[in-house]
Amino acid sequence: MTLILAHLSKFGIIHASDSNLTSSANTSAGQGQKTFKLPFLNGGLTIAGAYSVAGKPMDVWMPNFISAQASGGVGSLSQFAEALRKRLEAEMDSDEKNSGSMAHIAGYVEKDGFQHPEFYFVRNVYGISESNGEYFDVRNQFAVSEDFWNRDCPKSNAMAAFQSGAYQLYINGFASGRVGYFMLQERMNSFFRAIWEQSQWKFRPPQSLAETVLFVKLYMNVVETLFQVSDYSAPFIGGGCQIHEIPQPTNTVTRC
Repeated sequence: MTLILAHLSKFGIIHASDSNLTSSANTSAGQGQKTFKLPFLNGGLTIAGAYSVAGKPMDVWMPNFISAQASGGVGSLSQFAEALRKRLEAEMDSDEKNSGSMAHIAGYVEKDGFQHPEFYFVRNVYGISESNGEYFDVRNQFAVSEDFWNRDCPKSNAMAAFQSGAYQLYINGFASGRVGYFMLQERMNSFFRAIWEQSQWKFRPPQSLAETVLFVKLYMNVVETLFQVSDYSAPFIGGGCQIHEIPQPTNTVTRC
């Protein structure tokens, strides 16, 4: 499995993943690329689950797919996400689909002269257990949804909240790593707030995208360390953190 996340804030978007690959026998299978750039759409994507399409490894198949979309005139994240959904559904064999597959796609979209972030989730996994966080209900059909701009942002007016230091996190992957990341972040946020409130010290919250990346890497490295010292049959999460950062454009809206 793996760990993938998209972190959205007033500084921009951070795509992150680990690097480890695991065989169907739950043994280590080396490392591979899971984070990809979409420069023609000011976006990026990460993948989790099956690491091949019709037998071709993702670090070969995905760059070819991205290149074909760029040269084919795909001009929006929504078009790209739908094209990916269709290709994965049409080309993955039954074993690949049964492994479950997920992709995060996020970037900035221009409308009426202003920019706003969008986050698309492509997957053939339709359920997560509330008791243990495990995935279930894996299907042959893939779905795609835009979960930030049209769903989560209006609920909490996230763009306005971003101006006060809030952020939006989307995370998927191996259950214990994904849940562990949330637990770690919750506890570390309390720790950091206590540190930053010490007026006689000069520590402070991140004030740029590059500084935010440092904290994302910190959390990812802690989760990786946990898997290095565990009784799992393979280090399901690890191998180094892959990052793609997208700075927020200057003409980005501040309200949903």
